[in-house]
Amino acid sequence: MRIAGFRIYSIEIPMRFGVSHSLAARRVTSNVIVCAIAGNGYMGFGECCPRPYVTGETVDTVKRELLDNILPPMLGKCFSNLNHLAEYLSSALKNINKNQQAAFCAAELALLDLAGKTYTKSAADVIGPPVRRKVRYSGVIATDDPVKAGRFARAMRLFGFKDIKVKVGPSLEDNFHLLKSIRDHLPPSISLRIDANCAWSADRAIRQLLLMKKFNLAAVEQPVAADDYEGMAEITAAKLTDVVADESLCSIEDAQKLIDQKACDVFNIRVSKCGGLINSAAIYHKAVQAGLACQLGAQVGETSILSAAGRHIATRCKHIRWCEGSYGFLLLKHDITRTSMTIGPGGWAKRIDRPGIGVNPNEKKINKYKTEMIEVFK
Repeated sequence: MRIAGFRIYSIEIPMRFGVSHSLAARRVTSNVIVCAIAGNGYMGFGECCPRPYVTGETVDTVKRELLDNILPPMLGKCFSNLNHLAEYLSSALKNINKNQQAAFCAAELALLDLAGKTYTKSAADVIGPPVRRKVRYSGVIATDDPVKAGRFARAMRLFGFKDIKVKVGPSLEDNFHLLKSIRDHLPPSISLRIDANCAWSADRAIRQLLLMKKFNLAAVEQPVAADDYEGMAEITAAKLTDVVADESLCSIEDAQKLIDQKACDVFNIRVSKCGGLINSAAIYHKAVQAGLACQLGAQVGETSILSAAGRHIATRCKHIRWCEGSYGFLLLKHDITRTSMTIGPGGWAKRIDRPGIGVNPNEKKINKYKTEMIEVFK
């Protein structure tokens, strides 16, 4: 398999409803799609959702990194099998900085998809064999309006979710109104966890969690700023509920720092922010070795390309406590693949057993939502 060239697409897809939290609000998702093209005409597709408040990347910086640094060394490369490509990608990862990880993810997924299709293998074979046939995803409520939140909670109960994550903000009073409205629409059997998206200080987080005990929260995600490892450690040591690291966790170096400082109980692994499948699996194994749990996260607005990559993590990594994502047309007005990764009733979704990443993008739909397309050939 020889890499003949690439296409880089910037796409924007409207969402069915707005999503907001302490760091951002959006009604349109802005993603980057990479298409890798082999000399035999085969194509593979990858995706990233760059978020400046996570890895420091934007759509424009991703395109620049792809054009200037990541894709040029790959042009003309030949790979004899999937393992050969995985070795190359693992080596290339050593030179990737945190503010390049989403860009690398899109390129990596495109190449793994291409190699999987070429050699009739699952792209996820590079991270290990399947360990389960199906997985169950959580619901996510991301609004600061208690009335809307209550409606979402009722809809999620009827859909059959057993776990729900709620985005909360700085104000304890507002958070109480929000959580009460949600809990009023849910039976005790449905667990709640919250995500503060860096909204608090360590002191405020501990005060809020003490007063939120009545809601029996399963976890709090990213209560303090991404670089506040000391604060994360203080909240973890308080043992009020499990602490999930999200914005604090993007790279292998971040993972080791969190472990060394005992700064969380759970790693939130999102394929886009973590640099692709291979690096996500490496972070997962580091967590397991340290006795930490893991959560499969998702970027708001990812299409079925990234959702498929996440599905592989969920079905090939045994110690995943919660799964998020694969919301597909439940969130997006339109998806860009012929095969949808949208979860079914109850949040259930099946393992992917098709070659490559496991979805076939519809180029007409990509072209419909593209804002720019750049070709990269020798």
